[in-house]
Amino acid sequence: MSLSTSPVRSRRAGLATAIAAATLALTFGAVTSSASAADLSSGHVDYVSVAANGASALKLGSNYEDTAWVAASTYTLKVPSTSGASGTGYILPESSAEAASRGVPFAGFSGDESLRSVGFVAGDAVTIKLDSVTFAPAAGVTGTGTVAVTQGGAAWYGAAGSSHTFTITGTADEAFHQHAKWVFSKAGTYTLKFSATGKGKSAGSTTYTVKAGV
Repeated sequence: MSLSTSPVRSRRAGLATAIAAATLALTFGAVTSSASAADLSSGHVDYVSVAANGASALKLGSNYEDTAWVAASTYTLKVPSTSGASGTGYILPESSAEAASRGVPFAGFSGDESLRSVGFVAGDAVTIKLDSVTFAPAAGVTGTGTVAVTQGGAAWYGAAGSSHTFTITGTADEAFHQHAKWVFSKAGTYTLKFSATGKGKSAGSTTYTVKAGV
């Protein structure tokens, strides 16, 4: 897989997927419940990914290295303080090359190809909303931690209630695929809740966890 910032990534099948899944299991161990989420400290992850949930609803989850679409509780993002072109701090850069040089996850948003099977076509919209942000500070940290998600300098997410609309592409495979810059202001654990809507279908508020500097 090419770790690019292009909006569409081709799906792999057969042996390549099996190898990737085996590597994932060896690296992070078997994840059997939300209480044992695997920490992701590097690699390409569509951390917030929208999929069809039957014919009339949506659901939110994640997809690491194109191995499988899984529940959002499967992974926790680890974000150490690093330096690079995007600045110094608890940052996940928009560029795959910078993410690799920093040794941090290349985290983005996607629409699973299952959306196409329930009527989503090119030009349709899916809106992902940040419902809430909860911050638990690391030891010795005071004040409130904040999150800012941007692409090309344009704000996507920050305060609770902020949202961004993604457009379904006309190609096969993923319905949409975008990466962004994530900045966490202080060391601690961030609990982010996202929901999604599109074409009269919706996914309820779903919890994602990010550990910055912890």
